[in-house]
Amino acid sequence: MDKKKRIILTMLELVVEQGVHATPMSQVAKEANVAVGTIYHYFNNKNEIIEEIYSMICQDFGVVLITNMPEDDYKKQYETMWLNMYHYFSENPLAFEFMEHVAVPPLITPEIRLKNVKHFINIRNFILSGILKKKLKDVHLRMMVQLAFGTVISAARLKFKNQLPMTDAQVREALNMSWDCVKY
Repeated sequence: MDKKKRIILTMLELVVEQGVHATPMSQVAKEANVAVGTIYHYFNNKNEIIEEIYSMICQDFGVVLITNMPEDDYKKQYETMWLNMYHYFSENPLAFEFMEHVAVPPLITPEIRLKNVKHFINIRNFILSGILKKKLKDVHLRMMVQLAFGTVISAARLKFKNQLPMTDAQVREALNMSWDCVKY
């Protein structure tokens, strides 16, 4: 793994574990096995690394959510997206924790969020087409996305906090409740 990737992954791990402000660059350098100056060769400051991590996770979402989409059945497409997001979080707990606790204002600015919207265009278009085709309720796009995918986050929280094992049956129940909430 190259030095830049080691810096990014080390920062991700430390920030999730300790928080942004409790993670000095000297610790990142030591644990990534690079010199502090090497970090500044790639990044101007800690916030740039945080923004890079945020952008990487957003890019992953944009790809992962639409993977293996069925052709025609809107409900099955919705289910596929929902399950893709749940499984992404289940398999990437650091990404989940980062998005839960670090990728929030003021660390991630509105400008950085806007810069990463491009990764979600397919998802936005999918939701809008569902509204237009009367597959989804006609509500504000932001609310629809929050209601649809907020249930994924809640299910992942239950799993990571050991409040529920989130068996396949429980994941399916959460998915069905999500669909019932948003369907037309």
